[in-house]
Amino acid sequence: MKYQYFIIFIGFLFTFNIFGNDLALEYVDIAGIQFKVIKNGESNRRFIWIHGDEKTAAMLLKRHLKYNYGTAFLIENNKREVFINGYMMDPNRIFSKAGAAKNLIKFNGNISKMAVDQMVNLIANDKGKFFDRITPPNGGLLIALHNNLHAYSIDDEIPFSTEISLKNSEHPHHHNFFICTNRDDYNLLSKSPFNVVLQETQSKKDNGSLSWFVARKGVRFINIETRLGYLSIQTKMLQYIEDHLD
Repeated sequence: MKYQYFIIFIGFLFTFNIFGNDLALEYVDIAGIQFKVIKNGESNRRFIWIHGDEKTAAMLLKRHLKYNYGTAFLIENNKREVFINGYMMDPNRIFSKAGAAKNLIKFNGNISKMAVDQMVNLIANDKGKFFDRITPPNGGLLIALHNNLHAYSIDDEIPFSTEISLKNSEHPHHHNFFICTNRDDYNLLSKSPFNVVLQETQSKKDNGSLSWFVARKGVRFINIETRLGYLSIQTKMLQYIEDHLD
């Protein structure tokens, strides 16, 4: 019996201590939207997966953290949209008051102005705390992983971009690209075999996305965007960052 308990205990340790690295687990939230926190070792690199239906990105990120140091924030949701106090929202459109309000009206046509104001304030009150948790220390890098399925491509980001490096703009490759907010990171990524845009200056029409929010805060940010199911390409893009960016 003691031997059986010992085997169970060893299995538990292996689950949370893969390849000798410290893998910790906790949760954080913004306005009730929960994110699982997975930490492997000590690193100033942060990762976030924010759309629950973008499964390729989630699969890659979970695998990546088994072999690489960093802290990842993974949304606890299986669909693209979430519900906050009964109202449907896109979790990547809540990081500004204007973006959150527009998002609420888009998904909840009969919502009152009072309800919009209450929801916007609820999210705004939690935003700072959440930002503090996901912000990389010591000038580190925040990496978001996204997948697209429909018409969205690098063409949609070009009007908002300061610099553009196109390696392959034909379908379906124009669905696979980096968005970055730091010029030094852009200069390195532009040497890669992948499409990349630099967005140093944010649009006056703030859409409430996380990328625009952290860019205004001066955080180094990269979004790795690929077609849903393109695991091999997204893996190569993430590995390029690991190999070439501090």
